[in-house]
Amino acid sequence: MSEMPVASGADSSLPFEERLERGEVVYFPKSPFPTPADADHTFLLQQQLNGPIHKNIGYDPATGKASGFVRGNSDDAERLRDLFAEFSRTTTEWLTKALPRYHADWQLDRISYRPEEEATRRLRHTSRNDLLHVDAFPGRPSQGRRILRVFANVNPSEPRIWVTSSPFAALLEKYGEAAGLPRGNGADWLGRVREGVVRLFRPSKVQRSAYDSFMLRFHDYLKRNEDFQERGPKRLWTFPPGSAWLAFTDTCSHSVLRGRYALEHSYFVSPHVLALPDESPPALLTRACAKTKSLRAA
Repeated sequence: MSEMPVASGADSSLPFEERLERGEVVYFPKSPFPTPADADHTFLLQQQLNGPIHKNIGYDPATGKASGFVRGNSDDAERLRDLFAEFSRTTTEWLTKALPRYHADWQLDRISYRPEEEATRRLRHTSRNDLLHVDAFPGRPSQGRRILRVFANVNPSEPRIWVTSSPFAALLEKYGEAAGLPRGNGADWLGRVREGVVRLFRPSKVQRSAYDSFMLRFHDYLKRNEDFQERGPKRLWTFPPGSAWLAFTDTCSHSVLRGRYALEHSYFVSPHVLALPDESPPALLTRACAKTKSLRAA
């Protein structure tokens, strides 16, 4: 890594992976991986969302398809796909060196580009970025894999403003039962994930597991919970132009208050390559379900 990261936690001496897995944001004042520059940067800033149906411009590295942008001529569309493909390649190359244990078993997920100003967007309640939440992807179930996301602010002059709050473990303890814990103790689906039986990408549609259903429900519950939104602990982050940051966003609760022109790449990381697998959301949820089952039985 060309630049030392700045972590959100107090003890930056901990390994990079442990800080991330415990819900910290790891921030680089200057992006350690390349982002579009010069003419490519100008071209990227010119891209627009193709109507309100699209939340972001997206790119799938597995298929090479881009979506959600206003289509001009075929050369421009091909240029945009090439730009995203190069961002995926160089970001993944850097991340492989920075976090080699994850590279042993991860799945590249989508790239998203956010050209809209977050402070003035009009989205339905559960899609709003300015409300604190932990991530769950409705159309792309993780099946118990962790959601690692890499962000870069490619705005030439303005910062991107985030707020973070309590990590998943604390939120699950406080709000889990009210959000509706899954029935049973979750051991069956957690075991399948650890054994690698469940695969993320299949020719047919991936089914949402009990874990995915809870995480999506919890995502929506947190966004609707006024007590958490108004009185939960908060830390303000200002990410200047040219900076980058990483987080496991299924653990790090976060919201985006302001900014436009951000690039993001998501990765699904298997539980068995984690530094702290017993502190992952699937493991925490399994224990919470077992505890609740014991209390009810008593």
